[in-house]
Amino acid sequence: MSCFLPADLSFPLQLHEMKPTARAATVFIFLFFFFFNGLLVYLIIERISEAKTKFGAACSAALLYTLSEYQKLNAIDSASLPTQAWIAYAPEKIEVNRLDTHNVKFSSPLSSLATDTVAPAFIEMIVNSKAFRAIDLKSFDGIFRKALYSKKVNAEHRVDTITMTGRRFDRQQIPIKWAQKKRKEYSFSTNPIRMPYNSNIMVFVEVKSDPAFIRNDLLWPLLAFVFILFIGNAALVFVYKTIRKQKLINEVKTDFINNMTHEMKTPITIASAGLDALEHHVPFSERTSFYFHTSKKQLHLLNEFVERILDAAVQDIPDFILKKERIDLHALFEELVRGHSILNGKPVSFQLNVKGPIVIHGDRLHLETAFHNIIDNAIKYSNGTVNITIDIVENSQDSTIKIRDNGIGIPPQFIKNIFEKFFRVPQGDAQSVKGFGLGLYYVNNIIKKHSGSISVHSKPQSGTEFLITLPKHP
Repeated sequence: MSCFLPADLSFPLQLHEMKPTARAATVFIFLFFFFFNGLLVYLIIERISEAKTKFGAACSAALLYTLSEYQKLNAIDSASLPTQAWIAYAPEKIEVNRLDTHNVKFSSPLSSLATDTVAPAFIEMIVNSKAFRAIDLKSFDGIFRKALYSKKVNAEHRVDTITMTGRRFDRQQIPIKWAQKKRKEYSFSTNPIRMPYNSNIMVFVEVKSDPAFIRNDLLWPLLAFVFILFIGNAALVFVYKTIRKQKLINEVKTDFINNMTHEMKTPITIASAGLDALEHHVPFSERTSFYFHTSKKQLHLLNEFVERILDAAVQDIPDFILKKERIDLHALFEELVRGHSILNGKPVSFQLNVKGPIVIHGDRLHLETAFHNIIDNAIKYSNGTVNITIDIVENSQDSTIKIRDNGIGIPPQFIKNIFEKFFRVPQGDAQSVKGFGLGLYYVNNIIKKHSGSISVHSKPQSGTEFLITLPKHP
């Protein structure tokens, strides 16, 4: 019966069922996906912050420009006080002619004038007068509005001042008075700036947010970010779908190999055994000999073809997905012993020592192939009569299989290498046995895939013993 998984559970299950290489690639893609999108979101947030900074810089620049224009409008500059000046005065007009920059005038028409030189202190008294130090907020606001518009900022604003009393004021009081003057409805405020010659007056401007300014500044960068986001995510989705498609292809290939080897090895074994039996019981003739020879040759070629496919499949052993089921080791080894007893050309003697059924959970096809490889090696790498002893014992947690033979053995310096891919023991008659050095590599990987262990004890010309431990429960 089929069922559908919730969306939040299906991906972890699919990830668990993937082969390690596909799983690693998928995890990498998703990590890169989150990193890539997180980076773009971070860059967008930074770009928005930069736009707000530019908005504040435009408002501050407008204030500085306004101060400069206001000085010119009122004939005030920030140069140092003059050391020399001419003064013309009358009951209704006073004019100070500074030798450095501007003239400062307080005039009344149709009044008679007189001129004289005066001390700098008298001039300072004049420029520090209340009328001279006053600020016209309405005029200042008009200049600031034009300056703000020139910076492409069209937002509501207000101009305000901070007045400090005394000849020397406490600078620490500026932030306090500034905070008291600011209003919450305005999102941005410039820093207070002193008026020239008006050292006790500081001016600042508060401006409401201008969405049009932010939008115009962010339009093209955001479009570029969205385009990159779309292209990048489309590429990641394409790569992910490609990996998923490759996973399905690999699963089909694996299922084909498993089914073919299982379905073809059995009839090949039975047909070979049947031909051997018929060859010993059917009267010899030239025609029957030809038939037997041709049939055995074709079966041999077919068996080699299956072996080559198995050898190619060994390349993907680490990626195999096990299909576990209940396996009776007693019944499994009885079948292996029966098949090898009638299949080989040399005499083989088996001794199977096991009490009752011993059940484990594992992949029957792969475990049967692994045990077959060990027994097949014991027969191939031996001289004369082959004696193979198989002992199977169990405890509450594990099952232990011990397979001993009386073959040519393995030199001690090569025991540590026998489970390596493509390794073959470079010794005498062993080189006459065909193979690719993949059988024990396959065995080792299959046992480890079942969370088991395998060890080898061997002496040259004294045989070899394989000790395999497999967990009983998944």
